[in-house]
Amino acid sequence: MLWKMAFRNIFRQKRRSLFTALSMIIGFVMLSVTMALSEGGYGNIIKMFTKDHTGHVQIHHKEYLERPGLYRSLVYTKKIEKIITENREIKHAVPRVFSGGLAFIDEKTTGARIVGIQPAQEAKATTILNKVEKGEYLSDHWNPDKKAEVLLSHGMASILKAKVGSELVLISQGADGSIANDLFTVTGIFAKDFDTMDRMNIYMHINKAQEFLVLNNKIHEIALFLDDYLDSTKVAKQLKKNLAGVESTLAVDTWMDVEQTFYRSMEADKSGSWIMNLIIILIVGIGVLNTVLMVILERTREYGILLALGSRPYMLIGMIVVETFILSIISSIIGALLSLLAIWPLKVYGITYPEPVSIGGITIESINGAYVPIAFWMPIVVVISTAVIVSLIPAFKAAHTDPVKAMRTF
Repeated sequence: MLWKMAFRNIFRQKRRSLFTALSMIIGFVMLSVTMALSEGGYGNIIKMFTKDHTGHVQIHHKEYLERPGLYRSLVYTKKIEKIITENREIKHAVPRVFSGGLAFIDEKTTGARIVGIQPAQEAKATTILNKVEKGEYLSDHWNPDKKAEVLLSHGMASILKAKVGSELVLISQGADGSIANDLFTVTGIFAKDFDTMDRMNIYMHINKAQEFLVLNNKIHEIALFLDDYLDSTKVAKQLKKNLAGVESTLAVDTWMDVEQTFYRSMEADKSGSWIMNLIIILIVGIGVLNTVLMVILERTREYGILLALGSRPYMLIGMIVVETFILSIISSIIGALLSLLAIWPLKVYGITYPEPVSIGGITIESINGAYVPIAFWMPIVVVISTAVIVSLIPAFKAAHTDPVKAMRTF
């Protein structure tokens, strides 16, 4: 009976109910769009960062992250490879070799970071292939009898005045204590937007890097790529457990551990966004409270008549709360549908910043929204809970109104 009366009251005064619902719908859409930009935008940045650079999980020698060095390497054995391939959440496993060195072209000299990669696997897992602006990507087939090819970052090419086809001399230290030096051909140069984290990188085939640095079959990193970056911690725990009995010198770390500066920058920025979200939640709550209170005050005479006819105060409170609850559910459904439309252009086109913003070394020129679950369930929880809670205040006020005085109001 209570639910039936509440439902009928909503549609008895359509204009009043519409005005109340509009307050909730506007609040819902505002919060939903904000969450879509905040959570979705940060999610897109993380995806871009992990896809271009770190991967989602990395395997190293246990001392490598603390003190990266040529000698802190590992052997990518068949047992390790089997454990990785058996994990269905891992889509790509990319081995890498790193070292420092000096690069020369004619009279130009600069320090460089040598990166050995498997070209085909790296191209499948990351966006590196699409970042080559001039020349060609590395050949997947390495010929030890042919002069080795290298890819230069845009910054490195600018410093060395390098062009496609230029001959580059690299000097480094070999793992056996010798001086490593060799002549390479510049086969490609990356676009400028790839330089944010990799300005001083020189890429070569991993087999050539191992030969050049006298590493034999050793590597420094296995970067693992998943479908969803949110699974990073879970996958890392699984690998730690499975690899513990195979090799005690290995460490498994998530991208949050590997790139702590970037992760902390993201968390700090997200904390600032949550302050804005809380302000919007407060605005929604005040708007709903104001509307519900106004509506209940307009119905003072109606409540007085119900009390005079013998209605119990708790029934009146229940009816008001149920009315607000039903109206908030209807408003949330409409708000969710409108939010789908409102988020779409933000997802497709995004919002361009007047000036590029740097977060943890990544330059962001625009922010895009996304259809993330929190952009819908959070507004639903906020609108419904806020509406019900704020309705209790005027409901108690109406339930304890003097029927005689209430019926004299117009």
